[in-house]
Amino acid sequence: MKNVRPHLFTPELTLDQKNLLGLSLLLILAINFTLSYLGHTYFSDSILEIQGPGYWLFITNYGLLTTLVLLNKNMLNWSWNDLGLGVPRTWWEPLLTAAVTFSLLVLFSWYVKPFIIEAFGKHQNISHLFALRQDLPRLLVVLVTVWITAAFLQEIIFRSFLINALDTILGSSKLSAWGAVVISSLVFGLVHAYQGITGILITTAVGLIFGTAYLLNGRRIWPIILVHGTVDTLTLLSIYNS
Repeated sequence: MKNVRPHLFTPELTLDQKNLLGLSLLLILAINFTLSYLGHTYFSDSILEIQGPGYWLFITNYGLLTTLVLLNKNMLNWSWNDLGLGVPRTWWEPLLTAAVTFSLLVLFSWYVKPFIIEAFGKHQNISHLFALRQDLPRLLVVLVTVWITAAFLQEIIFRSFLINALDTILGSSKLSAWGAVVISSLVFGLVHAYQGITGILITTAVGLIFGTAYLLNGRRIWPIILVHGTVDTLTLLSIYNS
């Protein structure tokens, strides 16, 4: 089995490569913020409509972000292992990581999230999701879309790629790795600005949990993808059955 980088990420990059990487990060964040804001502010009612502008803004957003990540991957000669998609060292490690990460999210939801909501008010309006109620075909389409975009692509873009890119720019040390987790979590929260201050704080905290799990799991992203997809699935199923 090929050895996967554990905690340190130390590719040798030229100054020009680091500059291009930094510009790519700014472009990724600008695209995601702009399209997410437009979609959720002006086209939220059509996000679940496969023929609606909101849905296709959502798809276009992740299509552009994925393209930029792949271009950077090729430019920097990163492997799929470097993007967190390496083969697990054992069968039980990803399951254990997923279980611990999910448990931390539950504890956060029970004991911390209520205080944030009480202090800053309710966050994102999710009334557009009520169209899922008792609509099984629409639910299935949304579940497939969410697993591909929010669970898989979002975790690769905002966890493995963003953390590794920031780590590289900051100097590729143990301290820079944890700094990258903190910065990526703040960025993850800010790109959810359309959810208001409450949504920013909640998604920042979730980003910290996911980023910590990613780093401690030897920079493997599969368990975090599993947890993200599972949480979104449970949320959508609860709306469907409401």
